Amino acid sequence: MTATAPSLSPRQLVWTLGITEIISWGTLYFTFTVFLEPMHQALGYGKPFLAGGFSLGLLVWALCSFAVGRLLDRVPARKVMSVGSVLAGIGLLLWAWCPSPALFLLMWIPLGLAMASTLYEPAFVVLRQAFGDSYQKPIVQVTLFAGFASTIFIPIGQWLVLHLGWRETLVVFAALNLLVCAPLHARLRYTVHASYGGTPIPGAASESPRIARDTLRQPVFWAVVLAFTATAVVASLLGAHLIPMLTEKGMPVGQQLIVAALIGPAQVAGRLAMARLPISHPVRLAMPVYAVMSVGLLCLTLGTGYWLMAAAICYGCANGVNTMLRAMAMPELISRHHYATLNGLMMTPVLLMQAAAPWLGALLWRVAGGYWLMLWVMVALALGALGAFAYALHQRGLLRQGAAVA
Repeated sequence: MTATAPSLSPRQLVWTLGITEIISWGTLYFTFTVFLEPMHQALGYGKPFLAGGFSLGLLVWALCSFAVGRLLDRVPARKVMSVGSVLAGIGLLLWAWCPSPALFLLMWIPLGLAMASTLYEPAFVVLRQAFGDSYQKPIVQVTLFAGFASTIFIPIGQWLVLHLGWRETLVVFAALNLLVCAPLHARLRYTVHASYGGTPIPGAASESPRIARDTLRQPVFWAVVLAFTATAVVASLLGAHLIPMLTEKGMPVGQQLIVAALIGPAQVAGRLAMARLPISHPVRLAMPVYAVMSVGLLCLTLGTGYWLMAAAICYGCANGVNTMLRAMAMPELISRHHYATLNGLMMTPVLLMQAAAPWLGALLWRVAGGYWLMLWVMVALALGALGAFAYALHQRGLLRQGAAVA
């Protein structure tokens, strides 16, 4: 008789996901920029072509998000996430080999699938299932870990590329996914919390096979999607265009790096602040968070010098909390049933627009002859997110201080 592996303790579960999220985000997402110039020089591929491959991976992630969510509601997350880590390893090895432009594009299919099955959304499902209605604090803890992914992996990636080469660095990253993340994900055994599922809030989707169809009919769902899509577009635009945007403002290179480096620690600071706030409905934090984000983007649009550093801090703090809001919106505002399916449904348009945003930003730059139009568009998007989430909170009776769920 085969013995069943013991379940992980709550602390072990958080630490396991924290470690795997750092590696997954670091190797699959944040370090792409490290390989851009070396691949351009070694293979002669144009930078727009290389960036297009990364966008293809984000597109695959977006298109698979709902399917992965439905799968997570049917099979154990450890199977989905361990397969995702294996796909990440395979994709990174194909990237290291990369004998032709066609293969470079094709290898983003397994990498996009790996993103969909290993990054935040599957991890949030694990925490929701394991901790039930007490999932907020563990989510904050895991995202605190993941907040250091870029801080750790971008310097490591740069050092490895410099001393080993870009192909060898990708082999190292593949080994981390195959030898560290895959085994750790395979050990994600836990008991589903008794409160998982909960009771649907009035007016929300009920537990039924038609959960997706019922949810799509709710204006609150589309308000939440609009808010997160707007903030995802802002994040993607800044990720792709921040440095040239600061260059256009005449900021010296050293100060540009300081502004860019401030965003990551500010995100962690925002999450730490959220963890310490005693609030019964954390989704209500969306109002001050999006207000701070709007102020930060306004400083970026109108400011120079130290105002741009203040902008990075404001935006980073707000964006760090926004990641948590994304994890909590469905159970708090739509339904506590079918968390993985609903989260996947919500994230599909968000990720699609996130993938398209860098190209839309380049189009805005070309039309306007500079970044001024894009900057004002980002301010408008943040204000739009504020208005959309205010509508969702109002519909659920959570907009006013001290309000309870309607």
